[in-house]
Amino acid sequence: MKLMHHLLLAAAAFCATGAMAADKIVAASDVGYPPFAMVAPSGAFEGYDIDITTELSKRLGRKIELIDQAWATTFAGLNARKFDMVVAPVIINEQRADNMLFTQAYGDATYQFLIRKDGPQVNEPADLKGKVIAVNKGNLFDKWLSARQDEFKWTINRFDKNSDAIQAVASGQADAVLIYTATAGWTAKQTPILTPSNFVINEGQVYSYAFRLDDHALRDQVDQALACMKEDGTLAKLYTKWTGLSPLEGGSVVKATPGRGQPGYANYDPTPRQPCQS
Repeated sequence: MKLMHHLLLAAAAFCATGAMAADKIVAASDVGYPPFAMVAPSGAFEGYDIDITTELSKRLGRKIELIDQAWATTFAGLNARKFDMVVAPVIINEQRADNMLFTQAYGDATYQFLIRKDGPQVNEPADLKGKVIAVNKGNLFDKWLSARQDEFKWTINRFDKNSDAIQAVASGQADAVLIYTATAGWTAKQTPILTPSNFVINEGQVYSYAFRLDDHALRDQVDQALACMKEDGTLAKLYTKWTGLSPLEGGSVVKATPGRGQPGYANYDPTPRQPCQS
């Protein structure tokens, strides 16, 4: 049976009618993807996305029910109306933007190396020349490393699970592992012998929450709330809470965008949004 966690609504922080307040939003999350959504020892859900959802519930004045949904069936479930939104770091690309609505991005999909704290810092890829790099087999990071293997002569050790690749660094079997920045920060908080590299890879990718193409109303409401969470610093505080890192300067955690959705992609609405209430 799928895990289910109810986020009880608090008083609306900005303008929700009685009818809206009575409406429940069902949101799907791939629980088990730290630091975004995990199961706490108590059995409740916890994580960056979970805290954001709690805050959205308060600001929308609506109850948000979170369900655990396997990632492979998430988009099909959304379009089949099994739930109303996807609360997970969905990378925005042209194909997805043609088939779903997105809020403005709430995070930057940067990535970096995770290394041992007692070893030398990594300020550029050349610092790992000839070293052993662990990676989750076949993913984006594997491709990035493979494309530069001839130049930097590193050995790539591939693992079926990301957790095993991280453990290889902790145990000294590898010199570094390449993972998303948010995951690197969270892992370093849990495992003090590890630390993120100074070198960060930013290829301009961002992640966001997803909605059905016909649900502009809900997308716009969540987009407005996210923008206000950026403007008052709430989103940045939650990011640092779960990653131990400062958000990218001028990035998607701190910079609210105009309109509704993510500029530069299909189904972005440039209509100015409402000012945030102080």
